[in-house]
Amino acid sequence: MSTRNLPDIGSAVTFATENPRAALATAIKYGAGIIVAIWMLFPIYWMVTVSIQPQEVIMNWPPRFLFFTPVLEHYVTLFTEQNFGRYLFNSFVVAAGAVLISVIIGVPAAYSLSRMDVYGGHHIGFWILSTRMIPPLSIMVPLFIFFSDVGLDRSLLGLMIVHFLITLPMIIWIVKGFIDELPQSLEESAMVDGCNRIQAFREIVVPLVMPGIAAAGFISFIFSWNNFLLALVLTGGDTRTAPLVIQSSMGYLSINWGMLGAAGTVTVLPVVLISLALRNHLVEGLTMGAVKQ
Repeated sequence: MSTRNLPDIGSAVTFATENPRAALATAIKYGAGIIVAIWMLFPIYWMVTVSIQPQEVIMNWPPRFLFFTPVLEHYVTLFTEQNFGRYLFNSFVVAAGAVLISVIIGVPAAYSLSRMDVYGGHHIGFWILSTRMIPPLSIMVPLFIFFSDVGLDRSLLGLMIVHFLITLPMIIWIVKGFIDELPQSLEESAMVDGCNRIQAFREIVVPLVMPGIAAAGFISFIFSWNNFLLALVLTGGDTRTAPLVIQSSMGYLSINWGMLGAAGTVTVLPVVLISLALRNHLVEGLTMGAVKQ
C-alpha cells in the first residue's frame, strides 16, 4: 500500500506544538466545515433511508437511521404501479429540450449584447432580464387560455415552450457575463487572420466560454427539472412530470413516506449524475472571472 497520499502525522503534531493558535483555527475551520456538510447532506441521507425501509419501520418513533433490513418494495411499486419511468422521461424531455433551444438561441444573443453596438442594447438587455421578474402565478391563467386555444394544453410541447421562455433570459445573462470577461483582442486577431465575425465567434469565443455555457445550462436544467407550478397547470394525465407524481404521494389523510422517499431519490439521481459528468466544466464556469488578472 502506497503511503504517498497519507497525512504526515509527525509534521501535523510538530505544527500544532509550535503554532497552537494556528492549529486551533485550522481545527475549528475543518470542524465547522464537517458540521455544515452533515447538516446539508443529512436530509438526502434521510430521504434515501426512508425509501429502502419497510413501512412499519418508517412509522417507528424514534426513527431509525441505521440497523434495519433494506427493502426495494417502494421502488418496485413506483415503477410498476405508478409508471414513474414515463413521468421521469417527460421531465427529461421538457428540461433537455428547453435548455437545448435556450442555449442555441441564447449564446449568440449573449454575444450580440456583449460585443455588438446594438441600438438600444441596454434597454433590450433590461427587457430580457425583466421577464424573470414576473411572478409565475400572474401569468398562469393567460398561458392556460392561450395554450388551450392553440391546442397545446396538456402537452409536453406547450410546457417546453414555457420553460424555454423562462430559461432563455437566464442563459443570455449568465453567458453574457462570461463573454464580457474575454478580451476582444482574441476575436480581432482571428479576424485579422481571415476569420469573419461568425467564425471568430464559433472558433474562439464558444470554446473559451464553454464552462460558462455548461454552468448556465445546468442551472437552467435544474430549474426546469424541478418546476412544479407550470407543470401543474399546463399538463395532465400521461403528460405529467415527475414533481407532480411526487406530490401525489401526499394525500389528504396520510402520506406514503416510502413512496415519497423513493420518488425523491429517483428524481434527484439524474441531476447528480449530470453534475458529476459536467463537474470540471461547472467548477471552472462557476469560478471563471472570480480572480482579476
